[in-house]
Amino acid sequence: MSGGFQSQSDGKRFARLVARAWSDESIRERYEQNPRELLAEAGIDWPEDVPVPELPARPDRALDLESLETSAGGALSTIGTVSCPAGCFAAPPSQDV
Repeated sequence: MSGGFQSQSDGKRFARLVARAWSDESIRERYEQNPRELLAEAGIDWPEDVPVPELPARPDRALDLESLETSAGGALSTIGTVSCPAGCFAAPPSQDV
């Protein structure tokens, strides 16, 4: 998976987190202070030895929530990738953000 995500569902969870951060400044600030905590709240168990992904920049145009999630998901391709051919970590239990 791109960006070091174990599964496509992790990528979608991260996209939802990004969409929330784009629409709520306090989420973005919390991510900047403790990204692993926010990743865990989103249902993503990010390993300590793998750098956390940065939040992509918010698009300039206004977006509704569905468009935010779509744009955030597309922004995943801009995040630096981490090679994990055997999988970096076990898939977390399914949770919605």
